[in-house]
Amino acid sequence: MSAIDLEAAPAEVFAAIVDVDEAEFEQLMAEPASRERIVDALVAHLASRLRPEEAGDLDAVIHVKLWDRPGGGYDHRELIIREGRCTPSANPREEPDLTLKIRPGDLRRIVSGEAGAKRLAFRGRLRAIGDIRLGMRLTELFDLSR
Repeated sequence: MSAIDLEAAPAEVFAAIVDVDEAEFEQLMAEPASRERIVDALVAHLASRLRPEEAGDLDAVIHVKLWDRPGGGYDHRELIIREGRCTPSANPREEPDLTLKIRPGDLRRIVSGEAGAKRLAFRGRLRAIGDIRLGMRLTELFDLSR
């Protein structure tokens, strides 16, 4: 397994996990401590890719639920889009306008630009619950190109 510094800033963790192969990524996701840091890094990277000019005066809350948590359940994160900024949180507190349900590997593929969100949704690998119009805008709101 490669040496990923899980104590590094989320951007550095994200940069490192983009380069690991699928088997190593799954191995990292099986460990609770590394899973938390990686989930935080994925969601922080997504938040950092907001296009303020597209968000405009949008006020929205998006919950991200990541399936396949060891021991059952899911990891739950929140993205708050306000005043042209996107703020991630590991402790969801607000009622979501949209909830995204996805596996961590698929989220990694989306935020790294390897796969498109719409394609994964059509294949049933990404579920959007709530404001579907907001869900359809995600590819405009976030720059997820390579």
